[in-house]
Amino acid sequence: MRRPCPCRKPLGFLLAWCCVATVADPAFADNPAPGREGAFAFEIKTCPRLPEEGVRHFLGLEIGDLLLTKAEGIPAERDRLSLRCVGKYAWVQATGPQSSAPVEQIISLDDFPADAAPRALALAGLELLATLSSTVRARLAGKHPLPLPLTAPTPDLSESHATNPAATRETMLGLAGSWRSFPAQPGAFAWGGQVLLLSRFGQRWRFASDAEAATARTTMANLGQLHALLLSYAASLGVRASRGALEASLGAGARVGFARLSGESVDPTKIAGTTVWHPWGGPMVTVRTVGRWGRFALSLAAELGYSLATATGRANGDPAIAVGGTWLALSLGGGFSP
Repeated sequence: MRRPCPCRKPLGFLLAWCCVATVADPAFADNPAPGREGAFAFEIKTCPRLPEEGVRHFLGLEIGDLLLTKAEGIPAERDRLSLRCVGKYAWVQATGPQSSAPVEQIISLDDFPADAAPRALALAGLELLATLSSTVRARLAGKHPLPLPLTAPTPDLSESHATNPAATRETMLGLAGSWRSFPAQPGAFAWGGQVLLLSRFGQRWRFASDAEAATARTTMANLGQLHALLLSYAASLGVRASRGALEASLGAGARVGFARLSGESVDPTKIAGTTVWHPWGGPMVTVRTVGRWGRFALSLAAELGYSLATATGRANGDPAIAVGGTWLALSLGGGFSP
């Protein structure tokens, strides 16, 4: 009877181990661990106007499974996209691992309709991430073969947009009612109307002009009436400040015109009435407030000026009505932007 070779068991174990190692390595190579190279986390803070799920939805559409879910948290070793808001501005920031410097961009939420803002901010964030991650860059290049603008231009936070005249100039045409007073006795109190032209240059300057016609009269017992017709044109340039739909401006300029003074006698056979024209006008300062609703606006203005010429109407040799010296005026009106 032959004895079994004592080396067969160790030899069998050795052959089995080699077979398992040879088969197992390809199996592991075909099923790599789900590491998601290039995946990034997203967080949003203090943005009541932006729904987080809306931004996440558009990020997912553009980048697929590279976006980590909320359940996966914000790992320190991953790229991170963060979004926070201050007023009408959104601050988008992309950060790499802790040793990388962040890149960021500021975007005005008012530049987009409410339903378009989440997509615009998602694209802005991905554009920033693409500067840090080659995986994100390759994924976006595959989705958009042609170069596309991913973000709206960063808002100009300076006082004016000098490169876009249409955005820096605005004109309003309108009508207003006016009240004008010359306090020095026997000063006229006149009521009238204006045709308004208001123009804005940049964020700082306001030009205002108007053409006005106003009338005043005074009655003298046993003599008759004196009438004053005031025709004038005014122009001023002011510094403006605005908050939302409201604006205030302080300006300086001048008003010039003519006063037509005429008398109406109770007894033309005994007392004759005459008509004369006199110039009036001078420097002035104005304060104006404007409220806007789309293309329509409401304007309220106050005026303080001094006429360098005086037109005086007399009755029986005594001054009865005068247009001259210091004047005060108020006007209220509305208009629209063409």
